[in-house]
Amino acid sequence: MSTLSTRAKEELASLSPKNKYEALAEFSALVQTAGSVNLSGHGMTVEVVTDNAALSSLASGLALTLMLRPPEVTFGKHITLTFEEGRELLVKLKVFTPDMTRINGIDEGLLRSGAEKRCYVRGAFLGAGFLSTGKNNHMEFAFSGEKLRDDLIELLPPSAAPVGMGERGGRPTAYLKSKEKISDVLVFMGATKAALELQEEMLVSSIGRRAAAAQNCDVANIDRAIGAAAKQIAAIDAIDRSIGIESLDERLRTTALLRKGYPEANISELAEMLGVSKSCAAHRLDKLLAAAKKLDK
Repeated sequence: MSTLSTRAKEELASLSPKNKYEALAEFSALVQTAGSVNLSGHGMTVEVVTDNAALSSLASGLALTLMLRPPEVTFGKHITLTFEEGRELLVKLKVFTPDMTRINGIDEGLLRSGAEKRCYVRGAFLGAGFLSTGKNNHMEFAFSGEKLRDDLIELLPPSAAPVGMGERGGRPTAYLKSKEKISDVLVFMGATKAALELQEEMLVSSIGRRAAAAQNCDVANIDRAIGAAAKQIAAIDAIDRSIGIESLDERLRTTALLRKGYPEANISELAEMLGVSKSCAAHRLDKLLAAAKKLDK
């Protein structure tokens, strides 16, 4: 049975970078976090070990985009991707300098745009990240060094701050515990389906409270809630038609997606799914209404 972490990685691995610069950023992060260098009489190779079958297709596509030889794929207990031209690969991905000195942290040349930063975070999660949900929500990235970890934390959306730091198996880690922060980072990386699935899990856990609350609502309150939700959804649709939901910042985008996904939810329920206060959820919805009104002028 697949986990949300597995499904999130499958969703992310299905996304294709739009150009060679985005491909370079994502591929570099993947190798930086999950790659190992092997030396033999035949030269230098780089191996990436994964349990994600979709990652082999992604890695092959990234290599071809960058004019590199695709990996040899070996299936066993895990899937092993072997890149024969290891030296050329490591230099092109800015993991090593041409004289084979390891670059400390993330090379600035990889991150010229917001899209490239997003791709780098996505590659790092695919390489050495995991997600667990339920009673204890936890998203974690693992790194080969502290500088690499610190550099990646700077790439995460502001809504993810502060990010926890620790160590697992001798490797520095960065982690998130808040449901809202995890959802924001999933959306930031492009895993919108996984983000909505996480919010749905939160909703299911509150079904009992929703039923009790519904019994205490009178008809007038229900009508007002339905009317407000209809206006909010109409505003979100207007924003989507005009500039696209993806143009919104991470918090508003997550709020818009949830309101669209759960039109029957009241403000309290939306706030619980978002992991924020009722007043914060209402403020975000008001901002969406204001944004739509501004676009209509």
